[in-house]
Amino acid sequence: MAGKLDKEREAIAAAERELVERRNRLVEMEREEREKELQRLVKKLTVESAIAILTRAVELKPKVALEALEAVGEKVAHRPQREKALEPA
Repeated sequence: MAGKLDKEREAIAAAERELVERRNRLVEMEREEREKELQRLVKKLTVESAIAILTRAVELKPKVALEALEAVGEKVAHRPQREKALEPA
């Protein structure tokens, strides 16, 4: 009886270790995905523009900068299609 209990405890401990390892791998994979997304977005800008935007965001505090950019983005999204067509490319 004690042997079965010991085996079950060992199995649970092994499963818990595996779960910790999997969670750590997931955290690393998420970090890598964020890094890829950042690199993808920076490629759409010049490096100088990306640095300038990030510098201003830090100066304003990130939350304030995000709110300002989201507000501008909403205004652009709600503009009539005709106005968007007149914008320079």
